[in-house]
Amino acid sequence: MGKLIVLSLDESERNIYDKILEIVSEADISIDREVDVNLGEIQIGELVIIPGQHRVLRQGKEVNLTNIEFRILYMLAIHQGITLSKEKIYNYVWNGEYLQDDSNITSHVRRLRKKIENDPSQPEYIQTVRGVGYKINSLKRE
Repeated sequence: MGKLIVLSLDESERNIYDKILEIVSEADISIDREVDVNLGEIQIGELVIIPGQHRVLRQGKEVNLTNIEFRILYMLAIHQGITLSKEKIYNYVWNGEYLQDDSNITSHVRRLRKKIENDPSQPEYIQTVRGVGYKINSLKRE
C-alpha cells in the first residue's frame, strides 16, 4: 500500500527537497512532481485553507472542522478538479487498509458539506463522482 507525503517548504528548504527527489528518483518510489511544494494558503471560491495552522475560513469566518474533516478537505483541495477514489481518501486520512466500507467516508463528507456549503444538498465545492469517489471543483471568487 502506498503512502502520500505532502511537503510545504520555504524557499531555503527547496534544495533539501531537490536532494530528496534526486535520491528517491533512484528508488522504486512514486513522487508526484506536479504538486506545488509552496502551497501555503489554498483558496477555492469563498474557502481559504491554511494547512500550517490547520484552519479553514469561509467568507472570512472560521469553520470548525474535526481533524478528519480537515484532512479530507485538504486532500481534495490539493488535487482540485481530480476525482479521488474513496480508497485513496481513506488511505490518506486514516493511514490504514481500506475495508471497502464507504459509510465512514460518506458520513464525514456529509458533515463537511454541512459546514462549508451554502446548500449541502446542492454542493458547489465537494462533488460526488458516482461509483468512484469525490472531487473538489476549482471555483472563482465572486
